[in-house]
Amino acid sequence: MADDPRGSRLVQRGRYDSPFFRSKFRVPTTPAHFIRRPRLVRLLEDLNECPVLALVAPAGAGKTALAADWITHTGRRAIWLALDDADRDPQQLTTALAATIDQLAPGCADSTMSVLRRPHRPEDAVHALVDVLEDIEADRTVLVIDDVHLVDDDASASSCLAAFIEHKPAWLDLLVLTRRRLRLPVDRFRASGLLADLSFEALRFSDAEAMAMLVGLCPDAAPDELSEVAQWAGGWAAALQLSALAVRSQGADGIRRSGHENEATTGSGRLVDEYLWHEVLRAERPEMISLLLGVSVADRVNYSLAEALTDSPGAGEMLAEAERRGLFVTALEPGGWFEVHGLVRDLLRAELGRRQPERLRDLHARAARWFEATDDSTSAVEHWLSAGMPREALRLLAELAVDLFDGGRASAMRRMTEEISPSSFASDPEAMIEYAWCQMPIDRQSFQIALAAAQSSQPVSGHSAGRLEILRAAAAIISGDWHRCEGQARAALDAFDGPAWLDSLGRFGWSLVARGIALDERWFDGGPEVEEVVRGVSHDPERAVALEGTRAVALALGGYPLDAVRTAARVRPIAEAGDMGTLRVDLALADAIGIRELGDHGQARQLLEDLSSRTSYPNVYVQFLAQLELVELHLSEGALDCARSAFRSAAEICEYDFGGRGATDCLARRGVVLGLACREPGDAAHWARQIEDPFWRPVSDARVLLAAQRRTEAAGSLALAVPRCARHQVVRHLLLGRSLHGSDRGSAEKEVAAAAEIAAEHGMLETVGDSGRDVLDLLELAAWRVPDGWMRRLRHVVSGGEVVPSPTGALVAELTVRERGVLRLLPTRLTLHEIADQLFISHNTVKFHLRVIYQKLGVNSRAEAVATARRLSLMR
Repeated sequence: MADDPRGSRLVQRGRYDSPFFRSKFRVPTTPAHFIRRPRLVRLLEDLNECPVLALVAPAGAGKTALAADWITHTGRRAIWLALDDADRDPQQLTTALAATIDQLAPGCADSTMSVLRRPHRPEDAVHALVDVLEDIEADRTVLVIDDVHLVDDDASASSCLAAFIEHKPAWLDLLVLTRRRLRLPVDRFRASGLLADLSFEALRFSDAEAMAMLVGLCPDAAPDELSEVAQWAGGWAAALQLSALAVRSQGADGIRRSGHENEATTGSGRLVDEYLWHEVLRAERPEMISLLLGVSVADRVNYSLAEALTDSPGAGEMLAEAERRGLFVTALEPGGWFEVHGLVRDLLRAELGRRQPERLRDLHARAARWFEATDDSTSAVEHWLSAGMPREALRLLAELAVDLFDGGRASAMRRMTEEISPSSFASDPEAMIEYAWCQMPIDRQSFQIALAAAQSSQPVSGHSAGRLEILRAAAAIISGDWHRCEGQARAALDAFDGPAWLDSLGRFGWSLVARGIALDERWFDGGPEVEEVVRGVSHDPERAVALEGTRAVALALGGYPLDAVRTAARVRPIAEAGDMGTLRVDLALADAIGIRELGDHGQARQLLEDLSSRTSYPNVYVQFLAQLELVELHLSEGALDCARSAFRSAAEICEYDFGGRGATDCLARRGVVLGLACREPGDAAHWARQIEDPFWRPVSDARVLLAAQRRTEAAGSLALAVPRCARHQVVRHLLLGRSLHGSDRGSAEKEVAAAAEIAAEHGMLETVGDSGRDVLDLLELAAWRVPDGWMRRLRHVVSGGEVVPSPTGALVAELTVRERGVLRLLPTRLTLHEIADQLFISHNTVKFHLRVIYQKLGVNSRAEAVATARRLSLMR
């Protein structure tokens, strides 16, 4: 496919680019009633020599205001991150950290996200971020992380945060703000000098500070009255502020201290609730209270969201007024965003739920519609759930399912899906289909249960029947049956009432068709099947980009390694920019297969081991094919034990998760090759009988027959094999060359020459090396037909590069007749040119055979070859 320079713009912008998300990075402004506390600023400055400083105190203790003031006056380079509930997802937490630091080191987030969207454990994501930061040269910087308590009750998020704190770069200091003790190994961190923390006792207002705040808030009140209030507040900033507001509205006599002497520290929630409703907000006009109640459903609001929640065009101005009056509203400059104090917001929302539960649900629905309209669909789903409207949440979640999974946010998707009970819409077939669709990327068992429920619901037809068939096709490819997957996906697309591309499942149907073609090794650019798929996804830019990953895998499997690697390199920047994790994994697989085919074992091994060690659900074929490629790589290097181990791992995947026809055929093909390499022809024949593929079954039979020297029967079996791609053509030509080598040398030369020409055109090397080792002399005769560079690389691949002596002193592989002829002349004093003359072959061919002989004998020199051959009785 042609390059599209606009490709990166076709990817939908993610939630991390939204103004709502960027508001997390804004330092709160200093409120009008703020009292500077120099003693705490000096204390923070002294303790900042410690890499991590934590302020641990309840809500309303003044943590955020103190941190903002310190940053403003210390002169230190600093950045801010305010966490929210969504950051409990380890992927988002790490992304938020990277995006914050990206303000100082542009490109940091992109580099980190390119690693994060591969399948990984949560801690791996943090290590990837830290690795990126270690390579950055930056001035010493303070990162303030506010509201850590919102995420540290999640085990995965807490583990990620602990890993980040422990391994962060030396140039980055942390100031952590939280309401409760950090769920970290605090004692160990303290003992190692990594952490210092300040508790509520340190943050309490002194009498002088409390009086200064109260005098500023209540200029008309008598100092002796305020002194009593300051003593009652116990140094708690929120209580001071609430009490001051009560004094301002009702006078000091409005404070009722009876029975509340110790509530500032032991009953803060009850205290704030009482003063909020009975003393502070009682004096406010109804429209202000209505505004605060309305915006309490959202963590942060701007003018537009506030107006949508309250139906008031002046809601933004009222928020600014509330901020000026100290009604627990903080302006997040710039951008017009506001934040109601978290504890107060919770109390407002709880009170609204008690007084007007229907209004609370309506407000969440309004918020959901606003977030959906602004393309923040994840937040919209959360609000639909809070509104008690699971059907709406499911509708939107079904649209987001693939994007959330591709973006590495499977845990967030799982959490939202778990809040939806299928029993609430069990009689709705369409809802059951969407529920199963949402389960598909998350978990195999949950998907199977949901799919069974969808299939057993009321009969469906037309559009719904097509959607259900798409789910069956997805289940087929998840089980390794890509032949059935493709057929069911095509049937599903035909069943839709209208254009399938208008439906999220319909668009995915074409992706399933493409994967079926790719994994069946019959991809042909420009062919009618592929062109049909291209037309099918052309209406959806993201599916069109994702198709390039499938195409790269298809090219690698089909024997077009150069095209596969080039495609992966071209598309990878788009995948990194667009949160497309599945595409990234497909490109990694295509790279690994293509690079191995091109003869780079070191890089291929690293890629394949990484892919094979990580689960790739729901694209199980990635991990499975990576294991099988490792089998072939180890066999080409003569590492039989490693090949057996990789084969067992692939067989386990096949047995427990991936037993469809396509997967079992792939496994059996490698079983044949492994059995022959291990000189176990019975095992090889057993595996050959398991293959149903119309090309690989006769080819595998031919391999077994050739190992038994039954060349005529092998040629007859190969006549039944009809190639579907370039790799098939090369394998068939080479095996025919081997079959005819002893009886019809001329025909054998033609077959081998045809294989060499096709392989050289597309860059295939390992396929030729694996299937053509017994016809190396014929390959040398065809050398004039192919580029010299390709032939030199082939010789290197066949000889295995640097030869490593065999520790066992046994033959790695049998010597051919020609190789025995060269070996017979090695004890003589003949030069290589003279040996070539004796055997009537070229000097290059002798060197070629000599390298292979060294490899098979496990030696490094001519003398060692002679000695080893005599010890093994290979010559007299």
